Amino acid sequence: MEPTKNFNTTPGMAVYGTPSFETAPALALAGENFDDFKAPLFLAWQINSVCNLGCLHCCEEAGHRTPGEMTREQIFNFLRQVRELGIPYVAISGGEPLLHPDFLEVAGFIREAGISLKVETNGEFIDNRLVERFAALDFRSVQISLDGATSATHEVLRLKGDWKKSHTAVKNLVKKGVTTEIVFVPTSFNIHEVGPAIDMAYNLGCYGFYTGKIMRIGRAALNWDKLNPTEEQYKAFFRILDEKTKQYENKMKVYYYPYDVIEELKYRLQKPSASLLVVPNGNTKLIGPLPFICGNVKEQPLAEVWERYKKSWREPKVIKFTKRVIKDPNLLAESNKWQNVFETR
Repeated sequence: MEPTKNFNTTPGMAVYGTPSFETAPALALAGENFDDFKAPLFLAWQINSVCNLGCLHCCEEAGHRTPGEMTREQIFNFLRQVRELGIPYVAISGGEPLLHPDFLEVAGFIREAGISLKVETNGEFIDNRLVERFAALDFRSVQISLDGATSATHEVLRLKGDWKKSHTAVKNLVKKGVTTEIVFVPTSFNIHEVGPAIDMAYNLGCYGFYTGKIMRIGRAALNWDKLNPTEEQYKAFFRILDEKTKQYENKMKVYYYPYDVIEELKYRLQKPSASLLVVPNGNTKLIGPLPFICGNVKEQPLAEVWERYKKSWREPKVIKFTKRVIKDPNLLAESNKWQNVFETR
């Protein structure tokens, strides 16, 4: 099994496992060749880096304000370009996106434009008022992080986290008819709870359960020796996932990706994903595990950033560094040490 062509790195998840999405509108596609695409099929947007938690595995090392974060004016200028380019699908994450002061207005703009929207959140700020707003906005899905079937496991990984608040948010969203998903990041100390966590998701009425191997980037790279499951743990993990996939077939989606970030990078060198990853200050990364920035949506038109993205995957410095990472995964720790593909040091 090879990585899917429409596979996307979901920044807030810290695992690989986002399924392919529906066929994009004709405006987003001008041909079957990646280089012929006039716009990305998917936009992953880290709207902020502020977060109430201190998760040991955070890809973005969130918990602070990124210097130069987009202003309100810059955000809506960016969103108008997303609409004009006909990008069909956006996923908003953070940090914690619900802490952004303009989140609801941003979400409303995206949905009024007819763009499919997924929100990735820890769920701790979803009160009854927000449940009503989410239901009215008709999101593609709301994805909430629950890294265990108990608070004991969840809160070891998600420092300052409150399992009960996240669990209650899932329950209330489902009750209101919001398409709700749980994402589970496996580590050496919670991986044994994946089976009960999937059962919990089903009992809560979730649409889907997402998981896969933990990504060795951000804080996960710093805490790798503590977090990384053993091969034996992963074997048991995937065996349980196979069993649960069959158990809940036609009842709940169980999505999981069996490969790690290194396998993904090998594949992306040959077939880059038709997606953009925008971080809070407008920088656009090639992919989460690499440090390369191909443009900034505050400084260049989004259409130009997309062309720079396509060109970047052919740049010798990108190819050379990616091959180095494949040989030495320790270099994944440099994923947040941004460098512009088109600038020389």
